[in-house]
Amino acid sequence: MNDNNSNIDTDNKNEIVNESPAGQNNNSENESISIFRTLTFFLFLILAVLIIYTYKYPLLRTWDSWGSEHGYNANGMMIFIGSCLLLFWVGKQLKSVPKKISFIGLGFVVASLVFTLAFKRGDINAMQSIGFVALIWSLCFYLGGWVFGRAVMFPLFLSLFSVQWGLGSSVVSLKMRILSTKFACWFINFTGKPFDIQVARQGTNVSMIDMPDLAFDVAAACSGLQSLMMTSVLALLMCYLMLKTWWKRAVMVILIIPVAILNNSLRIVLIAYCGKFFVWIEHTFHLSEGWGKKIAFGAFHEYPGVIVYGLGFLMVWLVAHYLERMPGIEREMWLKKKAAKEAAKAKAEQEESEETEEDEETEEVNSDTEPKAAPDYSYYKVLWKHMLIAVILVLATYYIGGKVKQNIYYTKGITSLPNYPTIVVGEKGYQVRPLNYIVAIPQVIGNRAMVKMAVSEEELKQLPGDTEYFRGLFVLTNSYFKYATAAGTLLQGNFATNDFKLENKQLRQYLKSYFGKWESNQINRIAYQSAFFRSKLVGNSDPRLLNIAMMHLLSSVAKTDNDPHSVMLAIVQNNTDRHSIHAPEACFPAQGWQIDEPIPVKLSIAGNEFEVARMDAGFKQLGVRECILYWYQCEGSGGKKVYATRNYPWLPFKTAFDLILKGRSDRWAFVRLSTPMTKDESYDEAYKELSGFVKQLEPYIIYQDK
Repeated sequence: MNDNNSNIDTDNKNEIVNESPAGQNNNSENESISIFRTLTFFLFLILAVLIIYTYKYPLLRTWDSWGSEHGYNANGMMIFIGSCLLLFWVGKQLKSVPKKISFIGLGFVVASLVFTLAFKRGDINAMQSIGFVALIWSLCFYLGGWVFGRAVMFPLFLSLFSVQWGLGSSVVSLKMRILSTKFACWFINFTGKPFDIQVARQGTNVSMIDMPDLAFDVAAACSGLQSLMMTSVLALLMCYLMLKTWWKRAVMVILIIPVAILNNSLRIVLIAYCGKFFVWIEHTFHLSEGWGKKIAFGAFHEYPGVIVYGLGFLMVWLVAHYLERMPGIEREMWLKKKAAKEAAKAKAEQEESEETEEDEETEEVNSDTEPKAAPDYSYYKVLWKHMLIAVILVLATYYIGGKVKQNIYYTKGITSLPNYPTIVVGEKGYQVRPLNYIVAIPQVIGNRAMVKMAVSEEELKQLPGDTEYFRGLFVLTNSYFKYATAAGTLLQGNFATNDFKLENKQLRQYLKSYFGKWESNQINRIAYQSAFFRSKLVGNSDPRLLNIAMMHLLSSVAKTDNDPHSVMLAIVQNNTDRHSIHAPEACFPAQGWQIDEPIPVKLSIAGNEFEVARMDAGFKQLGVRECILYWYQCEGSGGKKVYATRNYPWLPFKTAFDLILKGRSDRWAFVRLSTPMTKDESYDEAYKELSGFVKQLEPYIIYQDK
C-alpha cells in the first residue's frame, strides 16, 4: 500500500516537473512577443503624428469651418464627435474578432495616398479631406482585415458630413434659403389671415406688410444647410442601426430633403409669429420702442431652432421606428430580440429563486481552480512590420507632398502690384493698408473716370493672403468732377468750426442744394461723415489722414448719388490657392435683394465669344434696381487669351485637372460689373450699357504673357 502511494506521488512529481518548463516557455514567449506589442504602439503613435502633419492644411480648413460665421458647417464638430463615438462603439464590438493582414487593404492605402497627392497638387481641400478619411479606412482594412474594415466603413463615411465643401456649400445654402423662405412665407400668409398676419418676401428677406420695420433675413447660418446635414446624418444612422431592407433605407434617404426644408421653414414661421406677438405686446402695454423686436429676434431667435430640430429628429426616428416594425428582416430581428429579452428575464428570475449556497461554493472552487488564460500577443509579432510599412508610406507621401508643385507652369493674371496703398473698411472704419492690388485698370476708361472703392476687411479674412483685389466705380467724367468738388468742399470748405452741431447743419444745407434729389437720410449720413473728418483734421498735419478722408468722402458721395450711367467693377484673383469669391446669387439675397435666376449671355472678349452670367436684381424696400454681369476667368490654352464662364462650380475641378495632369496653373479670377437703373429704364437697356463698357474694358482684363 505504501509502495503504491509512493509510486503515485513519484508520478505526480514527474508530471509537475515535466509541465513546468512548458509553462515557463509559454510565459517567456509571451514576454518576448510583448516587446513587439510595445513596438507596434510606438509605431502607431508615429503614424498618427505623421498623418495629422501630412493633412494639416485641409484639417485646419475644416476646423475653421466649424466656427465660420457663415454657418455652412456649424454642426461639423458635433457630427465629427458623433462619428468618433460610433467608431469607438464599433471597435469595442470587434474586440474579440480575429484580425489579419490584408494586402488588398495595402493597395487601398497606396491609392488613398496617391489620391491625396493628386489633389494637393490641385489645391482642392475638400478632396484632400476625403483622402484623409479614405486613408484611415484603408489602414483599418490593411491592418485589421476585411471584417474590421467593413465594420468601420459607415462611421468614417458619416465623418465626411463634417467637411467644409467650399463653393459647393454656398451654392446649396442659397438654394436651401430660397426654398425655405418661399415655403415659410406661403405658410405664414395662408395660416395668418385670421390673425391679420401677412408677410412680403424679397429674396431671403422677410418683412411684415403692416410693420415694414419688422423684417429679418434668412442668413447663411439659417439657410437649412445645417438642418440638411444633421437630418442626413440622423437618417443614415437610423438606416445603419435599425433597417436592413433596401427599400426601407431608400424611403429614409428620400425623406432627408423634405424634412430639412420643412424644419427650416417651420423655424422661419415661428420667428415671424414670435415677432408679431411680442411687437403686439409692446404696443398694447406701451413698452419701450423696439422691445418686441429685440425679444423676438434676440432670445427667441434661438429657441425655435431647438424646438424645430427636436421635432425633425423625432420625425426621422418615428419613420425609422415604424419601418422597422413593418414586415421584413427588421421585424423578424426585432421579434427575436424581444423574445430573447423576455426569455433572459424569466431565466434570471428562475435562477435567482433556485440559487443555493452549494452552487456558490462550487463557483468559488471552479473560479479558484480554473487557470486564467494568458493574453495572446502573437498578432503583434506580424503587425509591427506592416505598421512600419504604413509609416514609411505616409512619410514618403509627406516628403513628395512638399514637392508636387515644383514643376508647375504658372500663367500670369491681370497685372497687379504688391503692397499698393488701398482703402479698407472694417470695424475700425476706413483706413489705408498695403494690399495686392490690380493696377492694370486705368483711371479713365472711355468717358468714365474711376472712383476707388473700399475693400471689405471681412473679405480679407476669408480669402488667402496673396489674393489681389480691385474695386472701382466708373462714373461719367463730368460727374466725377462734381463729386470731387463736393468732397473737397465738405472737407475744406468755409463752414462753422468748433461747433459740431452747427457745422453738421451747414453741411446738410450745402448737400441739399448740391444734390437736391437725395433723401434726407442720405444727406444726414454724408454730412455726419464730413463733420467727423473735419474734426479729426483740425490741428492734424498728417497728409495720409487727408488722403483717407478725401477717398472716403469721394466714394461715399459717388455711391450715394447712384448715377444710372455709373458702372461698378470688382475683380478678385489669387496667385497660388485658386480660391475666389462667391457668386452674387450667394450673397445678394442675404442682403435683402430680390434676384432673378442668372441667365447666360454671350460676350466677346479678346476675339473669343464666351458665356457669362447676367442677373437682374432689385431691392423693393429701397426702390433700387441693378443689372449685373459676372464671370470667372482664367488664361485659356490653344492660343485663347481669356477663358470666361458662368458655370463656375466645375471650374475648380478643371483647374485641378490641369494642375495634376498638365502641370499648368491657369489662375482664375472673379469679374463683376453692375449698373444702377432708373425707374423707367429696362434691364435690357442697362445690359446694353454694361456690354458697351465691357468692350472698352477688354484690353485691360486680358491676361498678360509670361
